[in-house]
Amino acid sequence: MEHFAPTRASARLVSMDAMRGLAIFGIFMVNIQVMAMPFEWMMDPSYAQGTEVWAWGATTALFESNFVAIFSMLFGAGLILQMNSAEKRGASFGPLYLRRLGVLFLMGLLHGTLLFLGDILLLYSVVGLVLFFFRKLQPKTLMMIGAVPLVFALVGAFCLEYFSELLEGLDAGQDPEAEIQEQLTVRQEGPLIDLLVYRGIGFLFWMILSSFWFNWRVMSMLFLGAALMKLGFFEERRAVWHKRAALIGLSLGLGLEVLTTWSSWHGELGLMGGLLAAVHQLSSLGLALGYMGAVALLVHSNSLAWLTGGLTAVGRLSLTNYIMQSVVGNILFTFIGLAWFGERTRWELMGIVCVTFSVQIVLSLIWLRFFRIGPLEWFWRSLTYLKMQPLRRK
Repeated sequence: MEHFAPTRASARLVSMDAMRGLAIFGIFMVNIQVMAMPFEWMMDPSYAQGTEVWAWGATTALFESNFVAIFSMLFGAGLILQMNSAEKRGASFGPLYLRRLGVLFLMGLLHGTLLFLGDILLLYSVVGLVLFFFRKLQPKTLMMIGAVPLVFALVGAFCLEYFSELLEGLDAGQDPEAEIQEQLTVRQEGPLIDLLVYRGIGFLFWMILSSFWFNWRVMSMLFLGAALMKLGFFEERRAVWHKRAALIGLSLGLGLEVLTTWSSWHGELGLMGGLLAAVHQLSSLGLALGYMGAVALLVHSNSLAWLTGGLTAVGRLSLTNYIMQSVVGNILFTFIGLAWFGERTRWELMGIVCVTFSVQIVLSLIWLRFFRIGPLEWFWRSLTYLKMQPLRRK
């Protein structure tokens, strides 16, 4: 076991940490809607009235699907980074990484059933196991394999949108207002057992529904991230790639995202709605790569150091910050705390995200002055290496 040691902080690729920190911000901007309002309000833009339409449009175009793509690519890249580190030390990577995924699976299961039904950690543990068996392939091969689940994701998104009217017809016997009221009651009044049962059922429902498109897309992103890591995409020497990704991704990706968002607001159904849903899967990927390229350029040019430094700190504590956002959501939007579920506007939710993330930046910077890694990262590593890992800085 003396060969098993975490990668030193000095060996980290700072651009990856900064990208991960940005992803934590963007994911919370989407997740807070699940935490703060009934499912029907979140999914149906017709519930957004007045200036709320602009908040819905901004969240959908700028954040939805984009930042989870970044987070997923970085998870895949992390597998290659850890594999390379283990090989340099002459350590056996397989048992180490499989334990790492096993611990992540348990954390995801607890997170999804107790705190937030939209958990991503459990899915990463499963999809990460798939990538593990392909980890030694060449970048081009990884991309070709990753394209297969992406096609499944496109087809799934198309079918779900194309047959949405049929799915709504199957639900015709349900009273949507009664369902909304039930969600409001459970979140605002409890009791705790009802909240946990509701969350557990919702988590299971999400796992089933997401298997039609979302899970396939995440698998594709892990393979793409692994390929990008092998190509050196996150290194300073790839500045030309970063410029191209930022220019093309931010322009073309954002343009298509605005188009698909506008079409969703105007209720495009049938064949056109399905095609736009598929386009969204691709345009959000393009925008994600644009964000990544822009962050890499800022980091490697030492521009806006105050911003990239904060993002890097949050990214180094990404697991802790991700879980803490769910804790904050429960305190704000359930009867455990302020019971604001269904009572805050979309603009207010965006403000809450910005304030919460600002606090996370400050706390992350302070924490890293005294400790090597975050508390949940320490717990994860200690169980992975079957040995208590150093936490405090010397």
